[in-house]
Amino acid sequence: MLIALLTDFGYKDGFVGTLKGVIKSINPSVDIIDISHGVSSFNILEGALILNSSYRYFPKYTIFVVVVDPGVGSDRKAIVVKTKNYIFVAPDNGVLSLALEGEDVEKIISVENPKFFLKADNNTFHGRDIFAPVAAYISRGVDLDLLGKKINKIKKLELPPVKESENQIVGQIIMFDKFGNAITNIKKLPTSIKRAWINDIRIEKIAKNFQEGNSEKPSLIKGSFGFYEVFLKENSAKDKLNLKVGDTVKIEL
Repeated sequence: MLIALLTDFGYKDGFVGTLKGVIKSINPSVDIIDISHGVSSFNILEGALILNSSYRYFPKYTIFVVVVDPGVGSDRKAIVVKTKNYIFVAPDNGVLSLALEGEDVEKIISVENPKFFLKADNNTFHGRDIFAPVAAYISRGVDLDLLGKKINKIKKLELPPVKESENQIVGQIIMFDKFGNAITNIKKLPTSIKRAWINDIRIEKIAKNFQEGNSEKPSLIKGSFGFYEVFLKENSAKDKLNLKVGDTVKIEL
């Protein structure tokens, strides 16, 4: 059995190690893999995008623990979602919704049974006290129905819409990767385009690989997140072009 972790915890404070310690204390034989702990703090959309781009490459029946949880301690639900191929443990804040669009959901549980939690004198670390132990108990074969009650839906996270007309496609930047590439919300483009801009900066071309780009002038490429990205060859488009989330990408057809 495999548990995969995705959080915005970073590595400074020991939070990631604590999750692993809790899991191993409950199930010493389970394997643990880190997807990432570098999600921008509180950025649910970024967490959802990273999960969506990575989960399907894991073995069947992997348990994903996703903790990007700015609402920790509030009335937001803790949920377990079982699909045909995987199990997801996370807060009900939309962080699972992109991944679940591509999955056959079989069961959703609102986690409520304290028997499977750690006892704590605070309400600020549900990754440690709820999500990690619940995932560990699931890896030991605990029936999901013992964790809480079935629910029919979870919170959806909507991507900003792409605006399309006969002659134009307008999207926007939704996140940046570690290299400073600007991931947009545009999934599809025609084989040929007339012109393209990021803000008021002309985009040179659509590249097939990063080496076809230019280190000073931006290009577009279909990236591993499943969206088109604005990039500079071996350079940070974010820093060099002073880009930010929400900036407009305009394509003339």
